[in-house]
Amino acid sequence: MGNNLYGSATNGNSGILRQILVGIITAAVLGVWAFASTRASSRDLERVELESKNADVTLNRELRDLRGTLHELDIEQSTFRAQVRESLGIK
Repeated sequence: MGNNLYGSATNGNSGILRQILVGIITAAVLGVWAFASTRASSRDLERVELESKNADVTLNRELRDLRGTLHELDIEQSTFRAQVRESLGIK
């Protein structure tokens, strides 16, 4: 009998070894390809970091504005309460 891709057609020890090696090599190549395809480049990481910093700056600015607005509302509420107490004669 002739040889096939995996060794002799009788599938002796060398045939089994070749079958195992083909499987291992195929898995290794696919694993390396999958790993490389999911890796982010350093440029991508720098872009994400810059976007994150910009988002942090925007969020901090909005938080300061919100705190200022809440403080103003607290002052207005205190003033209103004082007017209600004065109108009702509560000390």
